[in-house]
Amino acid sequence: MSIKKQLITLIISAVVLASFFSALYGYKSTTKQLDIIFDQELHSVATFVLAMSKSNQTLPSTIDNTFAFQVFKNGVLVSKSVQMPSSRFTAPSQYNNEIFFNGKRWRTHYLVEKVTQDTNEQITIEVLVAQPMSDRIKSAESILFVITTPLLFALPFIGLLIFYIINKSLKPLVTLSREIKNKNTDDLSEISLSKQTVELAPVVNRLNQLFARLSDSFDREKQLTANTAHELRTPISVLKLNAHNIQKSFENNNLTTTEFKELQQNVDRMAHVIEQIIALYRFTPENFNQKTKLVNLETVLQDVISNNFDNLLVNQQNISLEPANENTLLGDYFALYTLFENLLKNAIKYSGDKAEIKISIITNPHLEVVFEDSGPGISDEELPRIYERFYRVDPQQSRIKGSGLGLSIVKHITTLHNGEISCSRSSLGGLCVAVKFPLTQVVNS
Repeated sequence: MSIKKQLITLIISAVVLASFFSALYGYKSTTKQLDIIFDQELHSVATFVLAMSKSNQTLPSTIDNTFAFQVFKNGVLVSKSVQMPSSRFTAPSQYNNEIFFNGKRWRTHYLVEKVTQDTNEQITIEVLVAQPMSDRIKSAESILFVITTPLLFALPFIGLLIFYIINKSLKPLVTLSREIKNKNTDDLSEISLSKQTVELAPVVNRLNQLFARLSDSFDREKQLTANTAHELRTPISVLKLNAHNIQKSFENNNLTTTEFKELQQNVDRMAHVIEQIIALYRFTPENFNQKTKLVNLETVLQDVISNNFDNLLVNQQNISLEPANENTLLGDYFALYTLFENLLKNAIKYSGDKAEIKISIITNPHLEVVFEDSGPGISDEELPRIYERFYRVDPQQSRIKGSGLGLSIVKHITTLHNGEISCSRSSLGGLCVAVKFPLTQVVNS
């Protein structure tokens, strides 16, 4: 059953039950009040009959065609109404007695009084007045009818009003349900509601965020899969060629270490591409560990330089690190290490032999890490595209082998740390890459 039907059923049932119990309570209360009024009326009639009997006046055969009575003097029936039998009724108490005669149930009131006549003779006068219980029930039912009739007529209108209010209130929820139901599996567009309640706003916002993340994830996966297949095709072909050359050299007995070195280089290149792809997938928003810790950037950069110092020596390159007073950041050590290692490897690879590499940590007031080199740099036209996956600058691509994933990984990790990355011309003549972290990430020591 839908929420709308459940709400309508429950609320209308609650209204009907409340009306029923209200009417029942009103009926009982009315009956009690009527009993008090009718008992007072019985007492008044009994007092009237007693007064008439004391003055020896003739009593009528009926009183309002409603009340019945018996009058006894010294135990002898002297007067009665036409409805009452001649037999005497025993009244156990003065009030609230009920007897049955003439096919009806009657409510009685009993009075007794001793009277001294002029002859000084004392007589006992007893008066028994009765009223049919049906009169009381009819009076209570008539009052109940008057009370409940407007309510009975109002119930259908209350039901329609409840239906209208619930239908209008749940319309945004029904619209949202229909929007989600009509969505195709490939449709990850945002949900838009013309009228949105306060309670549904967080749900719609979360759903739209989820759709946006799924859409970005699927697009990224499609792009990564297509580009990875394209990028791996070349090293695989080269490895096949190396294997073929080694086989021919072995058959001709002229196998040398050159073929094995070339094979090792191509295997290393393949491993590097695969490692970069794995790193790129690991550092996506869906897989990044949000539980950041305090990380000292100077320590991370020292580890990066230490682990890549052999490549610096081979290329006869000089490197310097200029730390700042504030070097502590909320982040992930491994992610930051990967970020800075990619920047350093790019600087080592593309700046050339005997180049100058400078790394600076700047607080102004943001925490900023700047990589500069004295290499040939990149033209202004190429700068906007260097963050794309597998994109490589054409003049460098023919001379230096690489995967084209380094700066794409750098940009992803920077984004995960809520930072910004920018590239420009270095003061040393080459490329300058600046990674700026916001104040929310910086921890004052």
